[in-house]
Amino acid sequence: MKQRLIAAAALTLVSTLAAAQSSVTVYGNVDLGVLTQNHSDNKTQLYNGGISPSVWGFRGSEDLGGGLKAHFNLEGHIAADTGAAGGNATTGAATLFRRQSNVGLSSADWGMLTLGNQYSPAILAFAATDPRGLRENFSGLYPWAYNSGVLTTGGNQNNDVGVFIQNAISYSHKLGPVGIAGGYSVSETKGAVVSLGVTYAGPVSLSAAYQATNKPNTSERLSSIYTLGAGYTLGDFTGKLNYLRGVNKDATTLAEVSKVGVLGAGLDWRSSAANTVGVSAYFAKDKNHSADKTTTVIVSDEYALSKRTTLYGTLAFANAKAGATLLTSVVAGGTMADANTTLLNVGIKHAF
Repeated sequence: MKQRLIAAAALTLVSTLAAAQSSVTVYGNVDLGVLTQNHSDNKTQLYNGGISPSVWGFRGSEDLGGGLKAHFNLEGHIAADTGAAGGNATTGAATLFRRQSNVGLSSADWGMLTLGNQYSPAILAFAATDPRGLRENFSGLYPWAYNSGVLTTGGNQNNDVGVFIQNAISYSHKLGPVGIAGGYSVSETKGAVVSLGVTYAGPVSLSAAYQATNKPNTSERLSSIYTLGAGYTLGDFTGKLNYLRGVNKDATTLAEVSKVGVLGAGLDWRSSAANTVGVSAYFAKDKNHSADKTTTVIVSDEYALSKRTTLYGTLAFANAKAGATLLTSVVAGGTMADANTTLLNVGIKHAF
């Protein structure tokens, strides 16, 4: 009996120590609001993801000793207005953990190695200097996504809207204020992806990003995209300037079909500890199709009720020329061509 008690106590101690060395966190966002716009068949809707995507996930790490840690992340989309799970925009397949499903090792001295489905290193670098920080709507997120080959029929299936790369191996490291990262999607008949990002953090912030996708089963380049940007914070004001260039080719002929340039500029004013007002503008044009041109101005206000809950209002004005397409839009789903569209989105985001 005494030996059993000792064994039970030893198992309890081992279990406690193991728990102390590892952790698993359930996390996510729920972001819903009302979006209204003119020039649309769906003028008013309950809109999912105004400033952040609605997501849920698990992430965790284990201390392996000597400064080495193991980590994992599983993350999926939620259509919070209906409760549906988000599918893969490229393949159309229902995907439980569309955003992330990866595992890896990390060290403060040697950096982080990650394997699996993950954010592209390039999009993470781009976020540092996009005027709206890649908000879920009305931001540089959409020129990036639409110009990353997602609209190419028969295109790369390891590239999910340019934001997530699958079958991927990535490495990232921080050297003081400088962050470097690179990723490669192993083709596996779906097409290789190369993704690179560099950032500098300080009163002056800098970023550079590059991503390219190949045609499946070949080494032929289908799309390439890069951004260069800078930001500067002075007191309660932060200004950002970013340039994006995306080139896409036809999957059959490999002829260039678009060459889009997007200039984004913005200024944020922290009017109080809880409130931020922002004004941004995006000027986008396809150099191969002069009529494909859109100018968008966004005015926003975000008020933090707490560290986890934010009320927001966003007003956007989009001037789309006669040949305007998704390639030059910063609005999810685009806006009507040859029209001036006004969009108002008011909502609430809660993080858990």
